[in-house]
Amino acid sequence: MDALAAIVTLLKPQSIAAKLIHGAGRWGVRYAKFGHPSFALVLKGPCWLSVGGGNPVTLESGDFILLPATPAFTLSSDPRVKPKSMVPAPSGEQVDEVFHGDASLEPSVSMLGGYFAFDPIHARMLLDRLPDLFLIRASDPASAGVAAIVELIKREALGKRAGQAFMLNRLAELLLLEALRSAPAELAGSGFLAGLRDPQLAIALRGIHTRTAEPWSLATLAREAGMSRSSFAERFARVIGTTPLNYLLQWRLAVAKNLLARENMSVAETALAVGYESASGFSTAFSRETGQAPKEFIGIG
Repeated sequence: MDALAAIVTLLKPQSIAAKLIHGAGRWGVRYAKFGHPSFALVLKGPCWLSVGGGNPVTLESGDFILLPATPAFTLSSDPRVKPKSMVPAPSGEQVDEVFHGDASLEPSVSMLGGYFAFDPIHARMLLDRLPDLFLIRASDPASAGVAAIVELIKREALGKRAGQAFMLNRLAELLLLEALRSAPAELAGSGFLAGLRDPQLAIALRGIHTRTAEPWSLATLAREAGMSRSSFAERFARVIGTTPLNYLLQWRLAVAKNLLARENMSVAETALAVGYESASGFSTAFSRETGQAPKEFIGIG
């Protein structure tokens, strides 16, 4: 498992729902902030999307969007149309199809859209390091990968076949993984994804994420990356936005939360599993960073 796969696995994307979205005539809808990840593949276009009050962008047939934390957004046939307010409130029931605008007309826009959820314990670690919007254009070769996964999601969500929930959860993992690794270069200028695209930083990130229990230090991480300590520390902070040791600490705590809450491991076992020599040292760091003692996480999953 590499660094990106380790993070996606810890996020546990699940509870996916999908629906067909059509629009005809002049129409516009505005959704309030949702907070969970959502996605859409444009089957027929064009239409306009504005995220978080930003400038509207045109979506064409074959374009794919991912909103990791779904801020307020507007979708419309024309950015000059006054949008109708909508409330994104997942009910747990599958809605197969929605129609915006004049239902008597042939749809000029069709999309397959949906949402899923992250494990709330770990969502912030990744969401704080991602842009509001991932847009993969149909002209990008990477779009074929996400389109294929979305088509499978459509089949499963609308087909109501045996094993549906299990299949949709796995497809959510694949969709997130494919979208993140296919993000256009301009979206990965800084943060975790930028680190993965830097050959030397990626080696250090892989070490942190896949060999978490090792006694990492600034010196050993720099050696892992094949760099001097000063060069490594400077590049890591500039590209990823935090120091190597703080990133290591946050990842260890994320893994520890999972072990305590989901795997029911003891504090002492968890401390060793994430690289601490003693349970007391781990407990001190955990309490200082999270505001809660490790024992408060045991069994909460």
